[in-house]
Amino acid sequence: MSKSPATALVPLPCALLVAACASFSPAPVNRTPDASLLGPCIDPRLAENEDTASDNEIAAERVRVMEAYLACKRRQADLAAFVRGHGATKTSAEP
Repeated sequence: MSKSPATALVPLPCALLVAACASFSPAPVNRTPDASLLGPCIDPRLAENEDTASDNEIAAERVRVMEAYLACKRRQADLAAFVRGHGATKTSAEP
C-alpha cells in the first residue's frame, strides 16, 4: 500500500505548531505595585488634651481622622485592584 504525498504532509502543520508553541516565551510583566500603595496608613495628629481641647480642635481632629481613614481605605482598594490585575484607580492620588 503506497501513501499519497498529501498524507505525508499532514504531520507537517502539527509539527510546526508544536515547535512554535515550544519556543514562545511571553514578555516579562512588571508586577511591582506603585510605592504609594505599599505605605502604611498614617495616624493623624490628635488634639493634645481631650479634656481641655476646644470644640474647634476636636472638630479639626475628627476631620483629620476621617481624611486619614479615607486615604488608607483608598490605598487598600487600589492595592486590591492591583493584585486582581486591574491597576490602580484614578482617585488614588494622595493630596
